[in-house]
Amino acid sequence: MVKKMVSMLLVTASLATLAACNSKEPEGSSEIVVESTTTSATVSDEAVPASSESSDESSAPSTQPVDGLYDPSIDFAVNPLTGIQDMDKANEGKRSVGIVVSNVQAAIPQRGVSTPDVIYEYITEGGVTRLLCVYSDIKDMPEIGSLRSGRIVSADLANGNNSIYIHFGREPRAVKYFSQNKITHIDGNYLCTGKMSSSDYDGYIKLPKGTYFWRDRTWASKRAIEHTAVTDGVHVKEAIEAKKIKFEGNAPFLYKFVPDNSKDIAAGEECTYVKAVLSSYMTNCVFEYNPEDGLYYHSQYGKKQIDETNGKQVAVKNVFILFARTGPANTDNRTNVYLSEGGEGYYLSNGKKIHVKWTKKASNEQIKIYNDAGEEVEVNRGKSYVAIGSKGNYSKIKWEK
Repeated sequence: MVKKMVSMLLVTASLATLAACNSKEPEGSSEIVVESTTTSATVSDEAVPASSESSDESSAPSTQPVDGLYDPSIDFAVNPLTGIQDMDKANEGKRSVGIVVSNVQAAIPQRGVSTPDVIYEYITEGGVTRLLCVYSDIKDMPEIGSLRSGRIVSADLANGNNSIYIHFGREPRAVKYFSQNKITHIDGNYLCTGKMSSSDYDGYIKLPKGTYFWRDRTWASKRAIEHTAVTDGVHVKEAIEAKKIKFEGNAPFLYKFVPDNSKDIAAGEECTYVKAVLSSYMTNCVFEYNPEDGLYYHSQYGKKQIDETNGKQVAVKNVFILFARTGPANTDNRTNVYLSEGGEGYYLSNGKKIHVKWTKKASNEQIKIYNDAGEEVEVNRGKSYVAIGSKGNYSKIKWEK
């Protein structure tokens, strides 16, 4: 179905005096690691640069879809992240945007999580997971949050698709890593104003000059301050333009998409329910198949994952459950996810599953999915959820037909 393009109505609203937001990463680690947040009118001398330019020519591979995805009679382009021909043609040749969202229980419910083209769930300190929500077209990003800090693993996931990487704070190692790997990023922690509420405005929040992120006033009355940062696509676009980051660039196809008739899935085993253990903290990552719409619905912490903004449960066409070696970093007690080593996992679609192997040889290379014969897997068109768990939990996965 072709998506309707939603326009943003810009209005002027008077604002109270607002303080800037600033966060500092903890030095140690615990079962649940959070950044301590302070309010300050200035940024410290050691603050992370708000953006880091990548080279104009990305080396990210461009996966070409097979025939059958493009219909010349439809006045839309094929979305490279979903394989569906519902993207504004004006967005062709533009980079996607990936933004980090907290997934700890204290930050539930979340906003905007039902809308990304692809969601990556990955492990951080103490087994806590976070989400990288990726949009092919920035206009499709609604208010989203709560936002959290960057990690090397999420930066690599964004970089592999040549996405502009948006985070709110960062781990200490990231400063050097972003520069070495030419990762284009924006740290919203240093471009944030005080408490706001989208319900106070008609479609657009007018922020003080030079700020593009804010703390949600409603959330701030109910949860710790580190779980309140939000933004939306309009403001992220403004931040990208203010930092003179180029949208134009390589926009590779995420997978080897086919028109909903993957030969790999057709030969798979029946699977309408899966429960995966990703870490010691995320022990119930669940997907349930609905044959009426052909989507897998996601639950976690024993509850449906619901988008607070629209009341919708997170649902996708494709589910990838991948396992990687993880372990503590030698430098600062952070967690490493060794994506470059690849691993095993499963691909689910249309109520079936297959065993797969996957690779990601470098920061700027995509995750590639292969069947047991060593051939790149055919993937059905639609949104995807990629859950990356610790290798030691591979055998703990549970299935139902």
